[in-house]
Amino acid sequence: MRKRQVPDHIFEKLIGALISESAAAMLAQRARGSTLHAGEALGRVLAWLWEDASGPDDVVTYVADLVAQLRYHATGADASIPLGEVLAAVRRAAAPMAPAEGAAMLACLRAGLPAYL
Repeated sequence: MRKRQVPDHIFEKLIGALISESAAAMLAQRARGSTLHAGEALGRVLAWLWEDASGPDDVVTYVADLVAQLRYHATGADASIPLGEVLAAVRRAAAPMAPAEGAAMLACLRAGLPAYL
């Protein structure tokens, strides 16, 4: 697979756009009464960050950004969305991760997210 180096300021724009897009899609799912799914693209990026790149700290930060978009900032934001529902949506999105890695990521998110919320 081809790899590219991306400056941090560009990566932040890309991940920010992906988080905004994922939040909008999740809010539309919620409005339809569907089970939330954070999206394959976000799931792949979070899995990559967890496994190969930045590790737990960045994953927690970006999922905290997703929660903030869902609850407060995105069009149609809903402050009543439970954290457990968001975490389940993230885990569904990161389904290709090995089960042990996915469980470790969720445990890290449960432990780290309250500091941001």
